[in-house]
Amino acid sequence: MICNVGILGPGFVATRAVLPALLRIPQARLLAVASRDSERARAVASQFGIERAYSDYQALLDDEDVDAVYIALPNHLHHAWTLRAAEAGKHVLCEKPLAMNATECDEMIMACQRAHVALMEAVMYRFHPRMLFLKQLLENRELGALRFLHAAFSFPFNAPDNYRAYREYGGGALLDAGSYCIHAARWLLASEPHHIQGISRSKDGIDVDIQALLSFDRSVIAHIQCSFAAAEHQVIEVIGTTGAVTAPLAFTAWTGDDTALFMQRGAQFKQKTFAPADPYEAMAAHFIDCALGKAELCFPPTESRGTLQVIDQLRAACIELF
Repeated sequence: MICNVGILGPGFVATRAVLPALLRIPQARLLAVASRDSERARAVASQFGIERAYSDYQALLDDEDVDAVYIALPNHLHHAWTLRAAEAGKHVLCEKPLAMNATECDEMIMACQRAHVALMEAVMYRFHPRMLFLKQLLENRELGALRFLHAAFSFPFNAPDNYRAYREYGGGALLDAGSYCIHAARWLLASEPHHIQGISRSKDGIDVDIQALLSFDRSVIAHIQCSFAAAEHQVIEVIGTTGAVTAPLAFTAWTGDDTALFMQRGAQFKQKTFAPADPYEAMAAHFIDCALGKAELCFPPTESRGTLQVIDQLRAACIELF
């Protein structure tokens, strides 16, 4: 059984990571690609051996041979094109953030439920073996009772023509980098925050710096840091009553990258290394299995909805710095 996949929006991540990953999955077939730039569509189709190239997204959805779509469009288009994909009976793997807010996400979930199609956010980092090991380590209480989590994702952003530079397109550091950090806190702590406070700084109409404190049950506090105006930096740190663990470059380990966890117990330090792995392939393979009815989503869209709800609450709670 083969799942025929269509691509809406062949951008950087799609062509560098997701399309190559799909080519390595025996049960997946890259059948069609759509871009509003017809030359771009034809070039990507030629590069990846894709049979059909469209210059219109709806034309791809109208292709009855396409079973599932990967939506890699700017953030503000995720909602509309997921609804149209569901109406066309296509399973949906959609780039993060899944929607602009929790209300949009609710509508996307309901549309896919009515159409009996799968909907999954493309949060690839949680499929990496290192992150699965970290999750298991915390579930086994190997750090004792958890007390603190710190998640940071920053990079200097200077691309005025990119959609991330425009609020109406879902730009800003919180939706882009912050969604990773908030997702990580909720997933790793297996809990929802009951108190949220934060500060933000905006420039040219978008948030560029966000600092937030999220208070969880069992006396756990998470600190979230995301920025478009700071040096390249990614980390997850978790501290318990008996130990601590750090995951550098937590969110964007590429296929050929070695990764590590640094664990501390008192004055004792230990490093655990992980061989290169492709989280995009693991993510896509799981989605294809779900589209084919061979598995249940391990990362349902209700989890994505929880992250968006926290983002909505943080927006409302943030104190703006000038």
